[in-house]
Amino acid sequence: CHQPAENFYHVVDWAIEKSYAPFLAEAVNAKNFRFAAHYSGWLLEYIKTRRPDVFKNMKKLSDEGQIEFFTGGFYEPVLSAIPSDDRRGQVKMLIDYIRNNFGQTPSGLWLTERVWDPAIIPDVTEIGVKHIIIDDYHLIAAGFPKECIGGYFRTEQDGCPVNIFPIDMTLRYLIPFKPTEDVVDYIKKAGESSVKFVSCFDDGEKFGLWPNTHEWVYKKGWLKEFIDTVATSEHTEFMLYNEAVSQFKPEGMVYPPITSYEEMGEWSLFASLGTAFEKVREFLSESEFAKYKDAFLKGSIWKNFFIKYPESNRLHKRTLDLSLRGRKFKKDKKFLNSLYKSQCNDSLWHGVFGGLYLPNLRSTAWASLIEAEGLYEQLACVHIPSIELRDADFDGYDEVYTRGRNFNAFFVSRDGGQLAALEIKKEKFNFLNTISRRKEAYHEKLLKGIGKEADNQEETASIHEKSYKISEDTASKIAYDWYNKNCFIDHFTPVFSLEAFEKCNFHEFGDFTNRPFEASMKRDKIIFKRNGGLYAYDIKTPTIIEKEYHVSDTGIEFKISINSEKEFLCKYVLELNLHFAEIDKIKLNGKPFEEKGSLKGKKFVFTDSYLKKDIILEVDNETDLNWFRLYTVSQSESGVDLTVQGLTLLLPYDFAEKLAVKGKLNIF
Repeated sequence: CHQPAENFYHVVDWAIEKSYAPFLAEAVNAKNFRFAAHYSGWLLEYIKTRRPDVFKNMKKLSDEGQIEFFTGGFYEPVLSAIPSDDRRGQVKMLIDYIRNNFGQTPSGLWLTERVWDPAIIPDVTEIGVKHIIIDDYHLIAAGFPKECIGGYFRTEQDGCPVNIFPIDMTLRYLIPFKPTEDVVDYIKKAGESSVKFVSCFDDGEKFGLWPNTHEWVYKKGWLKEFIDTVATSEHTEFMLYNEAVSQFKPEGMVYPPITSYEEMGEWSLFASLGTAFEKVREFLSESEFAKYKDAFLKGSIWKNFFIKYPESNRLHKRTLDLSLRGRKFKKDKKFLNSLYKSQCNDSLWHGVFGGLYLPNLRSTAWASLIEAEGLYEQLACVHIPSIELRDADFDGYDEVYTRGRNFNAFFVSRDGGQLAALEIKKEKFNFLNTISRRKEAYHEKLLKGIGKEADNQEETASIHEKSYKISEDTASKIAYDWYNKNCFIDHFTPVFSLEAFEKCNFHEFGDFTNRPFEASMKRDKIIFKRNGGLYAYDIKTPTIIEKEYHVSDTGIEFKISINSEKEFLCKYVLELNLHFAEIDKIKLNGKPFEEKGSLKGKKFVFTDSYLKKDIILEVDNETDLNWFRLYTVSQSESGVDLTVQGLTLLLPYDFAEKLAVKGKLNIF
C-alpha cells in the first residue's frame, strides 16, 4: 500500500476509505487470516495522524500476530536508483518506525515496483533484511521453468545472503478479480505439485480502488469469502513469511538478472519498440516456441525511463547530485527528510501506473528537492548569489546553476543553451515543470479505435486486461514533440503558424533547437554559443547563435544574437514553456485568455493567483505573443487522461542575416 508523499489529501482519504480501512476491518474480524503488508512510510504517518481508528486496527493485528510488516524505502524510492547510504537510511527509517509503533522488527523487504538489482543486497542485509519479494518472472527470465517456481530461494551478493520469495503471477491476476473458487482451486493444484507454498504480494489498492473492486471485494463479500474458504479448507492455509522460512528449506540458489515485473519491462521500452514487442510476443505465443517466450523475450530495465523521459532524468539526477554534495550534512534531519522525500519513485516513470504525466506529483517531488536545496545552502554556507558551472547531471556536458535570494535557475548546454528549471524558493515551485508530448505505444491502439471498451469486459477485470476508447477531441490533442519543452528554444521556419507549432509539424531550418551549445561565464553573465547552420536545398548557411543571460533577484535578462554568413529569409521563433499549478486561473495582462491565441505588445504579465506571483515577459521590440495549452494524452488505472502540462509561448521575428532579441523574464 503506497501513496506518493504529499499526494492530494482528498485522494489519500478516498484510498483509505475505499481500500485500506475496509481491508483492515475485515482482517480484524477474521482471526484465522494472517498476511504480510507493506505500507510506505509517509502513508503510515498520514494514517496515524488522520485516521487513528485505522492505525489502531494495524496495531491490533500486529499484537495478535495476524500481520507481518515488511519494510522498504520510507518514501518508496526505487532502491537501485538512489545512493548506497540513502538506501540504508530509507529502509532503516521505516524499520525504526514499524518497531516504534507496532513492536515488530521487519525482516522482509518490499522492493519498490519489484525493481531487482543485486547491488542492493549488501546494503539491506546489513540493516537486518532477510527476505525480499520479487516476481516469478524474475526467475523465468533467469531460465527457471514456471512449473518449478514456488517456495523460496536463496541468492547472495558479495557474500551477503538473502531469501528470495517469488510472487506467483497467475495469482496476481486472479486476486481479487476472479471468483473465490477459481483462486482456491489454483492454490490447491499448486499444492498437488512439488511446490511447498505459493506467494501473492500485490497492490493493496486492488482491494477497493481499482475500477469496480470496492463493490466486488467488500459489498459483494469477495474478501470475506476468500478468507473463510482458504482458512477452513483442509488443503490450504495462510502462512507468514517468517514462518515459511522456519518450516521449509529453500528450493535452491538463484541469480536473477536486473529486471522488474513483466509489464514494467514492456513499459520502459521506447514507444516504437513497445509496439514491436507486443507483436513479437503475439507471434511467439502462437509458435512452437511459445513455452520459451517469457525466458527469452524481455523488455528494458526500469532505469531506461531516465532515457525515455528527459524530465524524469533531470529530476533524478538533481536529487542524485544533491545527495552526493550534501553527504556530510545528512545528520541534519530536516535536510535528510526533504532529500528522501524527493526520491519518491512515482513521478519518474509511466506505464498503466506511474505519475510522470501527473503534474501534481512532479510538483511535489520538485517541492521537496527545492526545499532540500535551500537547506543545503544554509548548512553549506553557500554564498548567495552564486553561479556554478559544472556537469551536474553526469551527461558529459556542463550545466549552469544560479542561486539567488528568491529563486534558483538551471541552464543546460547540451539542450540548446536553454533554461530548464526556474525554482521559486519560498513557494517551492518550479515554473518549468513541463513535459514534452511523447509517443506512447498505446497511442496507436487509441487512434485506430481498437481501444474501444468491449461490452463483454468483466466488471472486475484487471487493469492490465482492460481497454479503453477516447473521444475525437481527446484524440485531436495527441501530438509529439521532438525536442524538450524548456525556455529560450530557438526555431527557424519558413513561415510562422501557431497550428503547426501546436501539432509540432512545422519545418525546421536550423540545427539549434536540441543541439549542444558551448557554455562559459563572464563575470556575472552566462554565455552559451553554437556555431551551427541553417539548411535549405541541401545547402548549409553557417550561422552563430550566442545567448547571454544575467540572473538578478527579480528575474532573468536575456540577449539572443544571431548572425548568418549570408542572407537567409525565414522566421526566427523564440519558444518558452511555463508550468502553472492552476492554469485556468491564470490571467494575461489582467484578463482571462483562451486556450490558444495571439496578443501584440512588448510586455506580457501572467498573474498566478495560486502562487500570488506575476510572471512578466518583456521584449525590447513590439511583437506578437502566441500561445497554446500543452496537453498530453496518457493512460492510467482509471482510463485515459487528458492533462494540461503547461503553456507554450511563441514569439516570431523576421530573420534575414542578423537579429538580436533582448528581453526580461521577471517574477514578482
